[in-house]
Amino acid sequence: MSEVVRRCWDLRAEGDADVVVVGGGPSGIAAAIAAARHGAKTSLIERFGCVGGMGTTGLVGPFMTSFGVDGEERLVLGVFQELVDRMVELGGAVDPGSVSAGSEYTSFIIPAHHNCTPFDPEVLKYVAMEMLLEAGVHVRLHTRCVDVIQDAGSIKGVVSVDKAGHALTRGKCFVDASGDADLVALAGGRFTKGRSEDGRMQPVTMFFRVGGVDDAQVERHVKAHPNEPLFAALVREAADSGDWPGDNPRRKVGLYRLPRAGEWRVNTSRVLGIDATDPHSLTKAEIEGRRQVMLLMQFFRKYCPGMENAYLIDTAAHIGVRETRIIEGKYRLTQEDVRRGRCFEDGIARYAFFMDVHNPAGAGQEVDQGRGEYGKHWLMIEKGNYYEIPFRCLLPTGFMNLIVAGRSISTDRMAYGTTRVMPPCFATGQAAGVAAALAVQSSTSLADLDGVAVRKVLQADGCYV
Repeated sequence: MSEVVRRCWDLRAEGDADVVVVGGGPSGIAAAIAAARHGAKTSLIERFGCVGGMGTTGLVGPFMTSFGVDGEERLVLGVFQELVDRMVELGGAVDPGSVSAGSEYTSFIIPAHHNCTPFDPEVLKYVAMEMLLEAGVHVRLHTRCVDVIQDAGSIKGVVSVDKAGHALTRGKCFVDASGDADLVALAGGRFTKGRSEDGRMQPVTMFFRVGGVDDAQVERHVKAHPNEPLFAALVREAADSGDWPGDNPRRKVGLYRLPRAGEWRVNTSRVLGIDATDPHSLTKAEIEGRRQVMLLMQFFRKYCPGMENAYLIDTAAHIGVRETRIIEGKYRLTQEDVRRGRCFEDGIARYAFFMDVHNPAGAGQEVDQGRGEYGKHWLMIEKGNYYEIPFRCLLPTGFMNLIVAGRSISTDRMAYGTTRVMPPCFATGQAAGVAAALAVQSSTSLADLDGVAVRKVLQADGCYV
């Protein structure tokens, strides 16, 4: 072996921790804060130069509803609500309690869009980091996990790479908050990916922000066209004239106002056939996504009232990813669980968003057998005000000290459409962090930890479970 290759794998000791959290997105932020607040020495490893994940580097937003079906009961509290409150104080967010469905903050959409949380991603970067540091979390940015050291189902440490080379971080419990179940995959765990019939996953979207928008003129246009989605007729006109991105099958505009006047977040591009765990596929998505953004900016300026002078603020540093790996856990949350508003003895989070599964092969939503449809394409909760996520969904089979939080938890594909959005990722992250700290304190494996005990601690911490 050459000296260059040998030196590449010299591992420096990066330090031990009680709890090692991999991924600094919504679930990782909540997991690390919760673990540290419960006395665990906690290390957070994040591949980008900031925390926030899809909410910052992906520019994804707003936070979808954190309320029940009735639009009155707050379901996601704890770390999530604390973070929102602090952003609101800085003028970087609008409290979801004051956001109505059908408003400019929800792209004028009514079904399932009540009580969203508009936020500034720059303020999210700052507030989330401050909360992590205040909790005593050791944060390592610009660091990517590339391997695990394990023995008989027990993770002993993670190997990471950064500008200084390769490092080993040992721990007692590990939280996979990567969003892609990276630790589970590196450790040889079981997972599914995509549709059972062809493996295709939901399309990815290049989010971007625009400024220079005449907010009042956009709202006047909406009021003048009350029976159609935002700019729908203009999209059809542009598509017929060749002024719509040809590779984008979507025929509607998602335009969400940000806290500052004149600034909007755009969720409109769509790139099909992407596997975000494949670097070549991901590269293709980033290139195509930004091409679509440029064409969409031309569309906005040419066709859309109030956007004649719009300018591009920025595109996301990472394309918005809806779906990759879903772990095989001790329990799999199902579509029926969600539809029936099912609760569990070990329920560690409550949520109520619809089953938002985008069509991997084109426009619109993917609906399973047409059951539980709302508006012909949205699967909703049919009984009760929410459903619960059981603790067992966070526990990957075959491991003793590994827990998963965020969009990769164990669900079927339709239920995944509701658990994948950011508020429940914060909720499952907080549960994972609490569980990891309890396991360390009691010298119990995560696999054997009592989910009811985790639920009780979350209740004491102000979470609604």
